[in-house]
Order: sequence, then structure tokens, then C-alpha cells
Amino acid sequence: MEYLVACVKYTAGIKGYALTGLIASLVVLLISEINQKRRHELAAGTHRVLLLILGLYLTFVFSVTFSPIYGFSISRFGQNVNLVPFKAVKDIFINPLNFFGNIFMFVPIGALLVLYSYKCQKIYVTLFTGIAISLFIELIQSFESRGTDIDDIILNTMGTFIGYIVGKSILLYIPAMRKRVGVVKKIEGKYRRRLNDVGSIKILCILTAVCVFTTGFAQRDVLLKANPVSDISPVRHVERTKVADKRLHAELTAKNVYFINVSTNTIYYKKAEEEKIAPASTTKMLTALTALDYCSMQERVTIGNEVGLISEHASRAWLYPGSELTVEQLLDGLLLPSGNDAAYSLAVFAGRKIAGDEKLSIEKAIPAFMEKMNSKAKSLGAVHSNFVRPDGYDTENQYTTAQDLALIAKEFLESRKLKKIAGTYSITDKWLSGQSVTYKNTNELINPESPYYYEPAIGLKTGKSDDAGCCLISAAKVHGDIYIGVVMGSTEEGRWEDSLKLYNEIQQ
Repeated sequence: MEYLVACVKYTAGIKGYALTGLIASLVVLLISEINQKRRHELAAGTHRVLLLILGLYLTFVFSVTFSPIYGFSISRFGQNVNLVPFKAVKDIFINPLNFFGNIFMFVPIGALLVLYSYKCQKIYVTLFTGIAISLFIELIQSFESRGTDIDDIILNTMGTFIGYIVGKSILLYIPAMRKRVGVVKKIEGKYRRRLNDVGSIKILCILTAVCVFTTGFAQRDVLLKANPVSDISPVRHVERTKVADKRLHAELTAKNVYFINVSTNTIYYKKAEEEKIAPASTTKMLTALTALDYCSMQERVTIGNEVGLISEHASRAWLYPGSELTVEQLLDGLLLPSGNDAAYSLAVFAGRKIAGDEKLSIEKAIPAFMEKMNSKAKSLGAVHSNFVRPDGYDTENQYTTAQDLALIAKEFLESRKLKKIAGTYSITDKWLSGQSVTYKNTNELINPESPYYYEPAIGLKTGKSDDAGCCLISAAKVHGDIYIGVVMGSTEEGRWEDSLKLYNEIQQ
């Protein structure tokens, strides 16, 4: 489970999950006790304790796999599904947490099922129960950005099997535990075990899932209100609501400008913000966001002939066919030197994952990626944009607006990793194929040696083309608030000067 560490960190309301999970477990225990009394059955105290432990552990598993706090949208159903088995094996050394985490997460479930239920003494019953729980998790995840992966089900089943062995071993070496498994009833002077005792497990799964969902939605609302720009990146639809308007009167040379305090949702400056314009390399913010909807940071990418699609004078990350590097290193090359070759490599790699076909041709993979990229833009509220190339290079029918770019930039800031990359001036990477590269950020606002250096700046992306002119999407933290400045259609020096004028105005 590659998300385990991050999910535990981001679950601000973990105590809330534990409390509601405990309540759900107690409710199931009460129902179970009532049924046992009605049927004149008996159960050991250990049996009751195991039910509570199983309920709390299921609450934990559900809270770190499909809680709404990590993003939930009906419109995402089926958008990120992998039905090709054993893909995780290829990345076992690159991302061992994903592989082994999915296994070990289900080991306690398998063990607890064996110790709690007499029917689960049969291996096929335990495995079927573990598979059913895993399928349920994957079904919910199909509405989330992490998507559904058949490998998760396979690895979860392996973990359930290991747990079954652990549980049987405990019963083998601790004979006293055998008498405490399941529910018994006195029939004709003899105590006999109830053969079908998994009903309470089914009810427990349903109730804990409902509790996690309820708590997750509540926690998400609290976090979004408290942190308009946070490190948590739920996928959601952003509506174009009316915002407060507090105008600055700076004289700017850029043709299109949009300057907003996203922490308070206050517009400070706008100029032709809804005019359709060429996006240039500012497109790469959306390219990165879309790629991360379908790829994990440590996945291995082998560069192919797609890098030959870039234009002759395009900016490069100096990728060549046969180079091997991680998705994270590709993002470094995409966002710092603004590599168009990195944009195409990400598009092809993610496009094949979207289509579920690793051998999909370049000609088909790129359109598959661009379709999701445009869907991503629409889901963020950037409804007046259309992207044709993943690198943003000038082409027919490709356009955006300054206001749309601000919405994309806001979502970009919500990715902790992307924000960190875009806010770094220099990064040195050693690729998996052995090459070492050092990238410098094209954003002068974060270059300590530049006359345009601005210490509060935290990113984001530059752009430059014949149609777009010189552009800068910047972000800065000023007086505790996060600001985004979109400056399009300016000159080489003008994009830095215009941006600094805006930030200097609000600091006064």
C-alpha cells in the first residue's frame, strides 16, 4: 500500500476514525450478544475482544485506503483502472512499500478471522472473505485518483493467506485458544459449535465502512475550510464562484493578468483574464497533475521515440531513447528546465497506463493522455481551456485563459511534491540508467543570484512561445497567505517585473 505513510500523516481526524470504529464494533457486539441470548448460545470473552480488535483494524484499513479525505468524486469512476496482473512485481525494488505494504496490511485480517470465526478455519472461507474486503476497497477507490489495481487484490489475498497460516499456528501452539473460537450451543447435553458464524463479520465490515465514510467527509470539510491551499490533494470539481474583489492599481505590461489571494479567495488584479490565449509551457502544470493521477513517483520509465516529437527549438531535459529514470525524475525535468521531451515521455507512459496496455503505440497513448488532461482541467473549473500537446507548444485549437491557469495553479499547489519541485532552484538526479543530470529552474523569482529573486516565492512555472509571449505563473506566501500571480503575454524582463510589482503592492 504505497499510500500508507502519507495517508496516516494526512488523516487529521484519526482519533475520530478510531472513535467511530469503536462505536461500530460495540454496536455489532451488542447485536451479536442479543442474537446469542435469543438462540441460547455462548461465546468466550476472548471472542468478544477479537471482534472489537477486528473492528478497529478494519477501521484503520478503510481509513487509509478509501476515506473521502483523500479525494472522492463520482465523475472519476473507472478513469484509473489497471486490470493487467503482476505489474507491481516489476517495481518491487523501486517501490517495495507498494508491494509488501499491500501484503502485510491483510495479514492481521487473515489471522483475526481464523481466531474469531469457526467457519474461517476453512482456508477457502478466510481467503474468500479477504478477497471480498479487498474488492470492496478497490470498488471505492475507483472513485478516487489512486484508482483500482488488480495487483492490490492479488497482494491482499497473499496477505490474507499468510494471516491464515499465522492464525492456525497460534491455535496449534496455544491449545487453550481453540476452545475460544466461535460460538457454541448446548444440544442434548453437549456443546456444539455454530458452523456459520460469519454474519457478524459482514455487518462489522459494512458499519465500519459507513463510519469511515461519514468521518472522512466531515474531516475533509474541516480541512478544506481551514486550509484552502494544503498538502492534501482531493480530486474535486471547482465551481466558478464569486470572490471578493480588492483591486491594485499597478501599471503592468503583460496582456493578460490574474492575481489572487487563494487563502482568502480575494482577487487583487485582473486584466483580460477571460481572453483565450496560448498557454505555452504553463501547460506543464496540468501535465504533471494528470500524470500523477495515474502514476506513482517511483515507477520506472524507459524513454522511447516519443522524445523525437518535440519541436526543433523546444526546451529539453536531455532525454534520449533508452534512458531509464523514475516518474519523479521526469517531473524534475518537466518543471525545472521545462523539458518538452519530459512532457511527451510522461504523456506516453501515463497514456499507456490509462489504456491498460503497456505496448500501446505512441500515436494512441498521447491522445489517451490528452483526453484525461482536458477532463482534469474541466474538473478543476478550467472550462475555457483546451490542450492539444502535453508540452503546451503552439498549435491550432490549443488555448486557455489567465483565470483558468490560476485554477490549475491552485490545484498544483495542493500537491506537496509538485510544489516542492517547482519551488526548488537546482536539482541533481542520477537516473536509473546511470546518467547524472543537474537541472536549473527557469523561474528567476526563486534564483538567489537573480536580480529578480523574491524570497517569499514558492514557484511555479514559466512559459514562452511565439503565440503566448513570455509568461510566468508564480506563487508566494506573503503575511501568511498564499498568492498566485498569472502574467501572460509579457516580455522576457516584463514577466518578472510585473510579478514583482504585484507582490510589492500587497506587502506595503
